Amino acid sequence: MPPLLGDAPDGSRRALAAALAPGAVALGAAGALAALENLAHWAVFGLPYVASAALIALAPGTPAARPGAIVRAYPAAAAAALVVAAVAGPSQAGAAVAAGLAVVAMALLRAPHVPAAVCAGAIGLTDPGIGYVGTTLVPALLVVLDVATVAGRVLPGFVYPARVARAG
Repeated sequence: MPPLLGDAPDGSRRALAAALAPGAVALGAAGALAALENLAHWAVFGLPYVASAALIALAPGTPAARPGAIVRAYPAAAAAALVVAAVAGPSQAGAAVAAGLAVVAMALLRAPHVPAAVCAGAIGLTDPGIGYVGTTLVPALLVVLDVATVAGRVLPGFVYPARVARAG
């Protein structure tokens, strides 16, 4: 029979405690997205946004989790995908082209946020139209970034947005 948490060495308890903060961030963001979707009937509980919350929760100090990267990557990816979908219609080929263009845009913008490419692929596959920006993209980004920012202020051991030391 495996040992219970109370029987675990101190290192195991610390590891579990350290894992709970990222779990709380991801759960908080996903829960807030689900609540907003149910209240406002906007399609904000999407895999790209849940993936963004998970990325921020697990690696808040990485370039891909920085708010600036997220705020640049998603609009660029969505814009490229909306154009592809408007021209070619929704399709798997359109989704592939949209995701590829999203990666190019993120590389040019130095905004490496992989979930934005998933967003572009979904747009290329479904063609939700320009209304997607106001009823999905903007609210979902606000929820994910706001939850992470609040968590960075209240959860011990979780820092977001990451503070970059300045040379000086």
